Amino acid sequence: MSNQSAFAAAVKLPPPPPRPQAAMGAAEAPTQSTGESASVVGNSMVAFTADVSSQHKDDLLNSFGLAQLAVTAQGANAEADPLGYYHGVINVLTNIGYTGQSVNFADYTAQTATVEIDKVVLEIMTSLVTAPELEIVKAALDALKSSANADAAPWQLYHSQSTSENNGSFSIGLATETNNNVAVKLSAFHFAGSETATKFLWMSYSSSSVHIQQGQTALVLNDALYGTVRETVTQKMSSHASSYIANLPSL
Repeated sequence: MSNQSAFAAAVKLPPPPPRPQAAMGAAEAPTQSTGESASVVGNSMVAFTADVSSQHKDDLLNSFGLAQLAVTAQGANAEADPLGYYHGVINVLTNIGYTGQSVNFADYTAQTATVEIDKVVLEIMTSLVTAPELEIVKAALDALKSSANADAAPWQLYHSQSTSENNGSFSIGLATETNNNVAVKLSAFHFAGSETATKFLWMSYSSSSVHIQQGQTALVLNDALYGTVRETVTQKMSSHASSYIANLPSL
């Protein structure tokens, strides 16, 4: 058994949430398609360029979900200790086929009297992605806002996993594919203030009343390595995926 296989087999996840009686039966993960798209997995939103295959979209979402749930099962809390949480998430990912560095947070200093978190996200992502990739991120954020306005499942999932009463922790990623390997540019954010709004990404906060931290990392999913754990990860996520992964409206 490879190191990746042994690690994946030993990963423990929390019990899946109870399903409503009306929805009893086989829980199915959302189906991925080709083309530009975006999905929510726990407290992460990931946008995909058109060159990412549907299989690799599944792989990325399942592996991100596994990593988040695994560290949560170990007691990690993204709102209370974002650095420790993301260190744990990256540790899981790099043990199942990814390469990359952990996220180190730094304070974000607003240059205006008020701040909107979605604009902070785009400001930070501008330094990580190309101009065409940034347009995909913008389209994904627009799709997420549409979901929030409709109080639809993707936003309900993202909001519930990202915020507590007075702080929040979330990430935004952009995935591309080259030569069968998937690269993910990920920005993580933590914010704290007197309260968090329901639609926290698009509300205007006083710069003096909210403290924002941000960090970035770049991850690469090695298909050959991940192929040794794909079945295990999919099986472990099978009872969680339908409630932990949601596709956003078309970009």
